[in-house]
Amino acid sequence: MTRVDLHLHSRASTETGNWFLRRAALPESTTDPAAAYAAAKRRGMDFVTITDHNTLRGVLEIAHHGDVFMGVEVTTAFPEDRTPLHVLVWGLDEADWGEIDRVRGNVYDLVELLDSLDLVHALAHPLQRLGDTLTADHVERCLLLFPIWEGRNGARTQAGNDIATRIAASVSREYLAKLSDKHGIAPRGDGPPSLTGGSDDHGLLDVAATWTETPDAATAADLLTHIRAGRTTPAGAHGSTDSLAHAMTSLGVAAYARRGAQAVPDAVRGLVGDLFTTPLPPLGGAARDGGDLGREILCRLAADAGVAKAFRAAALMPEGAQRSHARLRLALGWAHAQLAGIALRGGAGPVSGPLAGRLDRLAAACGLAAPYLLAAGYHASERRFAQRIEAQFFGDPPRDWSATRVAMLTDTYGEVNGVAGTLRRLVAHTREAGDDAITVVTAGEPCDEPGFVSLPPLARLPVPAYADPGWTLGIPPIIDLLRLVESRRVEVIHAATPGPMGLAGLLVARVLGLPFVATYHTELARYAMDLTGDRIAAEITRAAVGWFYSQAQRVFVPSRAAAAGLADQGIPRERLSLLTRGADTLLFSPERRSRSTRRRLAGDDATILLYVGRISREKGLGLLADAFRALSATRPDLALVVVGDGPGREELADALLGTRHHFTGVLHGEDLAAAYASADVFCLPSSTETFGQVLVEAAASGLPSVVVGDGAASEIVRDGETGLVARGGTVDDLAVPLARLVDDPDLRASLGSAARRVIRGWPTWSEVFAGLRAGYADLRDPCGPRAMPMPPARDRVGAVLRQTA
Repeated sequence: MTRVDLHLHSRASTETGNWFLRRAALPESTTDPAAAYAAAKRRGMDFVTITDHNTLRGVLEIAHHGDVFMGVEVTTAFPEDRTPLHVLVWGLDEADWGEIDRVRGNVYDLVELLDSLDLVHALAHPLQRLGDTLTADHVERCLLLFPIWEGRNGARTQAGNDIATRIAASVSREYLAKLSDKHGIAPRGDGPPSLTGGSDDHGLLDVAATWTETPDAATAADLLTHIRAGRTTPAGAHGSTDSLAHAMTSLGVAAYARRGAQAVPDAVRGLVGDLFTTPLPPLGGAARDGGDLGREILCRLAADAGVAKAFRAAALMPEGAQRSHARLRLALGWAHAQLAGIALRGGAGPVSGPLAGRLDRLAAACGLAAPYLLAAGYHASERRFAQRIEAQFFGDPPRDWSATRVAMLTDTYGEVNGVAGTLRRLVAHTREAGDDAITVVTAGEPCDEPGFVSLPPLARLPVPAYADPGWTLGIPPIIDLLRLVESRRVEVIHAATPGPMGLAGLLVARVLGLPFVATYHTELARYAMDLTGDRIAAEITRAAVGWFYSQAQRVFVPSRAAAAGLADQGIPRERLSLLTRGADTLLFSPERRSRSTRRRLAGDDATILLYVGRISREKGLGLLADAFRALSATRPDLALVVVGDGPGREELADALLGTRHHFTGVLHGEDLAAAYASADVFCLPSSTETFGQVLVEAAASGLPSVVVGDGAASEIVRDGETGLVARGGTVDDLAVPLARLVDDPDLRASLGSAARRVIRGWPTWSEVFAGLRAGYADLRDPCGPRAMPMPPARDRVGAVLRQTA
């Protein structure tokens, strides 16, 4: 078996057709031809060629080696509309190139010449769009013109390579005859195109990572005979976001090194200098130590035993592309995280000081992430294009949208709030159901369990205006999030919260062209007003939240009141989908009422008024404390039990001094269910709820509830049937309905029984999550039709074969 990388570039390639390179203003390649030759031989290639764009200069530098044969990548075009193509040509000489260069502007003339010169050639990366006009008609003509296709290109995604291979495999003599009649082009082959493979490397990292295998060949002439005869098998790696991003980074480093690289301190050079194919030049004088940033990075690296261990393990891998990418992935990801952390958290000494310095670090972190985002976007666009071409040839593939792979991103998971509780139930449900297609992702302590992934945050920042140091927002590492979404083949990004994780999800969705949906849980503008008392802050929050949800293809809302609020902010009603919360009537039940629990909560003689939830100012607990104090002045047996925790606990405790009350802290599971069932009246004094899961749990436990206002809470509590609604926001407005229930045991029992009956007909959590699944069913790629309009076609191959002569 003989191996050869049939698609390889050097610094002689200067006519780039690569979108990414043009976008990044980078050179086509900086690879020295001798270095390319040496790398190919080290990595097991029996023969070597260089196929630079429209020049032989690179391969001529290594032509003295006996195992080198000449190659070139020719840029040509269809004359009808100037749609460009690339054609690989092997075994030519300088005279041949002179003839090729003269006619290469017309693909028909080029193919005619190559056949007359008996030069082996192949269509390079068949489904790559070098322009914006490549269509299925062009691909059909390529089937007629090229009996050899590059079936595996190391810079293209596996999807693109596989689809090109599938199209090639569909060809038969009869199909070619029909295409010939259709396009008026004589076929150059009589069956499926044979397939080759090549790395398409531009930066020395991926030399020989993709190759072509042929039967044993003693000479280059024997090798070319095998290729001409179709005795070839493509093998090796497909392209990936990492490989393209690292190639672009390497090219950028090379370009920077040529300018002197004076901003890179020696400390950093020593860490990364051997990762790239172009060494960084040494520094001299006072700049050598790199200053505060260089010293801080070294200190952080010394303290990070995990990355040092991983880097040593990667260094032990066999020399080759896989080793190079593993080390670059570790180094660039670590550097991105550290620079972002320094910028967001601040570091020791001067680095944490001036704003300009921190912005510089943030810009550097973004610069390290940019190649990954651009590479991922490029590959995603090309993959979608290849899939559309595939649909043009073979019809739309069957699709089971009930198994849509979803990444649900959240800024809260372990905290005490309704969002976190719902997501914990979702993770448990997916684990029990064996559904690995929904993954809940947050930025917190490292953890990876079925249905849940926690990415280590770049930094943790306090929640603005929220006086709870225990609840912070994790800033996700965008490179890791992007890699997670790609590796799990996520099809929908679902933001459960509009914080840093939700914003990161929106960015990734836009980069990859994925549907983006969101859940609306919290009236953040009302919270901002309650917490700050500043209407400007509240209006800024309202505008930011409105913008975020306006970006979503669909917004899941828990109540009609929440939907109305979003519609008032300009979110189209057709994008809003009602997704309620579930009821667990097995866990929450009147049967869990317990005398021992009542005694522990408030005493045997007490009438218990219960609140469950986060203890914070925006929950209206000041109003509850005042109403309770007024009631308890004439009702010594009345006790208030508060289940939960939060930043407002001390303030609430001060407001309740001298009254009969008890703080239990956070309760879960059966302890929480027993607390509900053992109480007498439940109260949710918040006027900012978008749902109120605690009301469902209270009703399932047989408790009547008192709620405030006409919002979402009143959709669960039916005034006078399952509880009472305080229509105003004063202390008396709340105290009056509370007094009715506290003073009338029969009314409590009647309303509590009715609440239990209503909730028994409520959807279960399994039914809610099934509804969520159904909500993904009609989502489609939002970027697809707009990015590449194409007339609908079904089974193009069959349609052509059915045509009459």
